[in-house]
Formats: sequence, structure tokens, C-alpha cells
Amino acid sequence: MESANGNSNCIQRRPEMMNDGGDPLKWKAAAELLKGSHLDEVKRMVEEYRRPVVRLGGETLTISQVAAVAMRGAAEITVEVAEAARGGVEASSDWVVESMKRGTDSYGVTTGFGATSYRRTKQGGALQIELIRFLNAGIFGNSTESSHTLPHSATRAAMLVRINTLLQGYSGIRFQILEALTKFLNKDITPLLPLRGTITASGDLVPLSYIAALLTGRPNAKATGPHNEPLGPSQAFAMAGIETGFFELQPKEGLALVNGTAVGSGLASIVLFETNILALLSEVTSAVFAEVMQGKPEFTDHLTHKLKHHPGQIEAAAIMEHILDGSSYVKEAQKIHETDPLQKPKQDRYALRTSPQWLGPQIEVIRASTRSIEREINSVNDNPLIDVSRNKALHGGNFQGTPIGVSMDNTRLAIASIGKLVFAQFSELVNDFYNNGLPSNLSGGRNPSLDYGFKGAEIAMAAYCSELQFLANPVTNHVQSAEQHNQDVNSLGLISSRKTAEALEILKLMFSTFLVALCQAIDLRHVEENLKASVKNTVSQVAKKVLTTGSNGELHPSRFCEKELLKVVEREHVFAYIDDPASDNYPLMQKLRQVLVDQALANGKDEKSLSTSIFHKIGAFEVELKALLPKEVENARSEMENGRPMIGNRIENCRSYPLYKFVRGEAETNFLTGEKERSPGEEFDKVFSAICDGRLIDPLLDCLKEWNGFENRNRDRLTFFNASANFVYFSGSIANSNLICM
Repeated sequence: MESANGNSNCIQRRPEMMNDGGDPLKWKAAAELLKGSHLDEVKRMVEEYRRPVVRLGGETLTISQVAAVAMRGAAEITVEVAEAARGGVEASSDWVVESMKRGTDSYGVTTGFGATSYRRTKQGGALQIELIRFLNAGIFGNSTESSHTLPHSATRAAMLVRINTLLQGYSGIRFQILEALTKFLNKDITPLLPLRGTITASGDLVPLSYIAALLTGRPNAKATGPHNEPLGPSQAFAMAGIETGFFELQPKEGLALVNGTAVGSGLASIVLFETNILALLSEVTSAVFAEVMQGKPEFTDHLTHKLKHHPGQIEAAAIMEHILDGSSYVKEAQKIHETDPLQKPKQDRYALRTSPQWLGPQIEVIRASTRSIEREINSVNDNPLIDVSRNKALHGGNFQGTPIGVSMDNTRLAIASIGKLVFAQFSELVNDFYNNGLPSNLSGGRNPSLDYGFKGAEIAMAAYCSELQFLANPVTNHVQSAEQHNQDVNSLGLISSRKTAEALEILKLMFSTFLVALCQAIDLRHVEENLKASVKNTVSQVAKKVLTTGSNGELHPSRFCEKELLKVVEREHVFAYIDDPASDNYPLMQKLRQVLVDQALANGKDEKSLSTSIFHKIGAFEVELKALLPKEVENARSEMENGRPMIGNRIENCRSYPLYKFVRGEAETNFLTGEKERSPGEEFDKVFSAICDGRLIDPLLDCLKEWNGFENRNRDRLTFFNASANFVYFSGSIANSNLICM
């Protein structure tokens, strides 16, 4: 039978049934889950994200499933709870009720809360009602311009994660409450939770209390329906088809609902699903950057990265190597480097050459954080824990959300580092001092004096990057002692998740801008190639007409100049002169003249005769060229604009083509010029919307569909963490170890 990941008929094991398999501390299980490539992990996440059903069994929930329920909505995905979990859940609920009847003293059941747990009561139900009342301390700011409401996607994620935790049967809550929460999810009914007010220690108490408020029908509780319409508790229950009426909480049930880390870990799951995809995108865009910058692919050589030993770096380099292998741009650039090795520096700058070394550690951090959060969303984080098998309530601190705070701080730093690389690459791309012949600002129009291309975008990118670097600062070192110094250390998990979500949005803005810029550069290389061909043809035509013969039809010494003239055209950057190609002030005409002057000086005594003088040919050559060249350049440009280029776009013969096709086709962006009314921001917005809608995923994976986890040059399988290694990253999900699947 299937596992609970996909997933049905899974029976929860009790601790006494568990076999640790020689791995009591779970380090081996953590290491095992980091085997294989990051690309394979992303593919698995995407496949899980797209499944129509998420079946909760308590211990096998993944971040991609959380993201799916949070972001896709009830119209596309259904949540089911495992009936097999009912017995364990009800047993812990019954134990709480019976223990109270027996006079057992348990925290949050017969005692007060936190620093005032020295208080006692026998009114267990009333205590839970008061718990929810005093925790409803959030501010929504409904009458102000700013909203202080948690996004619906994060609330849906929190509900799913909390159901998953409670299904494990250690929390003392009735199964029918979990069924009610599931109905809310499946009917797209979402409680309104405050954005702020939790320190994620003793759980996300304040926001989760508003879910409890809706379940109990508190008059201040609010929700929204599938069309974002406002709902009160009665309307929400009716729309969800919950016929039992509002719940009267039994002892501990209020505590079970609020005493967990589900809001922080739920939002972290959404963030990490998207972060993993953007991390993969950064590897592919780095390769595209190398293509349009005429970079040297040597930086991806397998030996360089094997000698560094870091698996994230090895994989990043292998992916870039795969994209660049056979690239039409790389082949053409190699010819340029061999023909004129002094045209550019021996080595590319760091944003290109060290991109695998830069991205590798970020990917390792993101993978580690992903596994840490997957463990958290499958953990039991109540206090006390109800151990029916030993007939006791265990008082501890699993509600401390430190894995969330630490993982999100680390992820946010990785996001900021990826953003810094994107900004560095973008800055090189738009700067004609560094971009190997592309126009300043990537201006695409005929008149650079009236076309400033991506200049505004570069300013915006600097703003994005600055804010992103600020957000990279840690949250978890800003802990304040809370709740009468009972919660004197606390994780700040949700705050860190929120800041990481902000960082992720900024990274999307940066990638949206960068992707359009890369496609602009690709199209400019296409323009460059076609216009250069037109210039070469024209220079050759004029040289043959003017320089081949003398006035009487005899062969002229200047006929030998054609080869050198064409070398000038080949070596001169097109965009340095193309807006006025026949101008004496631009380098093309100056260097063509210099070729003829040099040949004349070498012509010796023949220069004394008008019939053999090369000097006397210079004027005629320039007059003819100036008359013909502007017309031919404009014709070539017009043919391109009408979809009839002389030379096709090289990108169509590259593995990165699906990404270009996504930006130009799926997102429907256009080549930007100052001659058109459309602004850059309008094009960036299209790509941003496409990224947010998930339309980037398939084109991104399509770029790597032929990569099988091998390095191209020696076919050695990539080396990742091994469970027997002396050093491993301690992240991964150990969920499957606690299930018997039938």
C-alpha cells in the first residue's frame, strides 16, 4: 500500500512500537535524506505540489504539500485525514477528561498558564474559554490603510500543519474538531488571524487563538469565504457544513489548539517551496548570463569543484556546465577568444566565474532548512504531551519554535546572497564597460541619445538589493523576555518566517527584472550579429567595387586591403558605432581608414603613381561606404523587426531556450526600445505575475530535462552527503520511520 506521503492506510506507531534501527539520535536519517541532487528534490516537490489530494496521517507531511494547500485553494486540492488516527486522538482526549475526574493535576487542565500556573481550578472547560479570550489580543487595523491580517495562504498552511500535529494523538483533543478544521480548508473558509503578536514560544499562541475563536463561535471571530467574502462564525459553520454547532471546549482542548508552532512553520513551508525553485533558477540564470556575456565556460570545469568538496557547489557547477555544453553562444565566444585573446580579460569577473562557489553554500543552507522545517511540521509541539501508554502527562517545551527561527534566519541570508549575485550580474550586464559589446543600459533603439533602456531598472535593482541585504540581518538575536519572565527565551519563529517571506518577494522582483534583462541581451546579441553581417557585406561590397581595380581597369594594390578591413568589422563592437555607422567620429570609420593608411604607407614607391596609390583610393572608398552603409544597416534592422532576420537567434539552439521562451512567450514580454511607448516596468510585472503563478517552474525544469546528475566531462556521479560520513548536515525528515504502511 501507499505511504502516507501519497498516501493511505497508515497506522500510527506508539513510542513503544518504534524501532530506531540503530539510529536513536536520528542523525543517520537526517543525512540519508540529503542524498541525491537538489534538482531531484525540486522535481519531487513540484510533483507533490501538483497532486489533487493531501492525506494527513500525522507524520509524513511535506513542505510542498503545505504550499499546495496554502496556495492552490480548495478548488484544486482536497485535504483528507487518516481515519486510522481517530483511535489515538480520541484516546488522548478521553485520558484528559478521565484524569481530571480522578483529580490528576495537569498543566493547562487544572492549573493556570505560564508564570501563573500556580493557580488551580476544577472548571476545566471554563479555563479553556478564558485561555482563548485572553489570547485574542491581536490587532487587525481594519479601519486603517495598512492591514495587520495574516495572509490567507499562511493561515491555511497553519491550519493544515496544526491538524497534522494533533492527529498524532498526544494532544488531548476530539477528532471531530480536526474534522471541522479540515472542512474549513476544503470549503475555502479561512479564519482571520493577526499578522503580529507571537514570539513562537509556547507556540504561536495569539494567532492560533483566533482559529479557536472561530471554532467556539466567539463574536469577535471573523473569516472569509472562497470569494473573499466576510463571514461570521455562524455563516462559516453553515458554509462548511458543520452541523454540530460551535464547539464547547473540553479540558485542554483550547491549549491543544493554540500550543503549537504551526503558523511559523506553515509560512516557512510556503517560503521554502518557492525558495528551492528560485535557488535552482539562480543556477540556470548564471549560465544564461555567461552565454550573453561571452563568458569562458572553464569556470564550470568539474575538477575545480571536486577539489573544493562542497556538494552544493559541485551541483551548481555541473548544472551550469550542462547548460553551457554545446551552447551556440559559447561556441561563438570561443572563436572570438581564440581570434582576439586581448579583446577581454583572461578571466571573467567574480559574478560569473565564481557563481558556483557563491551559490553552492546557499543551496546547502536551503536544503538543510527545508529538512528542518519538514521535521517541525511533523512534530508534536504541545505542552503537556499526553502519553496514554504510560498514563501520564509530560511537561516539557516542544512548543519552542527555535528550528523555525534559525532555519528562516539562515534561509533569509541565503536569499539575500542569491539576490546580491543577481544584482552583481545585472550590473555587469547593463554596463558597456563590462558587457563585451552590448549597448549601455541594454538600449535597443536606433538613437541611444533618446533610449536609456534599463537605467531606471538598475536604480530599482539597487533599491531591491539594499532592502534585501537589510532583511538578511537575523531576527533570532532580538529576543525579549516575555510573560512575566516565564518565556524568557523564545524563538521568534513566525517573525523570522515573515521577514523571509518579505525577502522572497524582493528576490522575485529582482529575478523578474533580471530575466527580462537577460532576454533583452539575448535579442541584442541577435541584433548585433545581423547588423555586423550587414556591415561586413557592405564593406566587402564597397571594397570590391572601389579597391579592386584602378581607373583603367587594372588590378590595384589596394585590393589586398579587403581582408584587413573585414577584420576591423569583426573585432569592433557593433553598438559602439551602429547608431551612425558612417560617422567619422565613431571607431568603425576611423579604423577602416587606418587600415588603408597603413597599407598606403607600406606601398612604398607605388604611392607616387596615381594609378597605384592607395591614398588616393581612401576618399572614394569612404564616399561610397557612407552612401551605402546607413541604408544597408537600416534595411537589416527593418528586416529583423518584420521577423525576417538574415541570421536566426542563437538562443533557439541552446538548452536555456525554454527560459527565454517563457519570458518572451508565456509572459508575453517584448524587446524594449525608446521608440516604443511601453515601459520596462510593464514587462517586469508580466514576468513577476508569471513567477507568482508558478508558470516559471516547467520552463525552468525543461532547461535541465537532459541532465541526469552527471558532470559532463568525466561522467562521475555527483557526490552528496553519505549517512556514514563523519560530517553531515543535520536536516531531513524522519517521518517515515514512525509508520506502518499496509
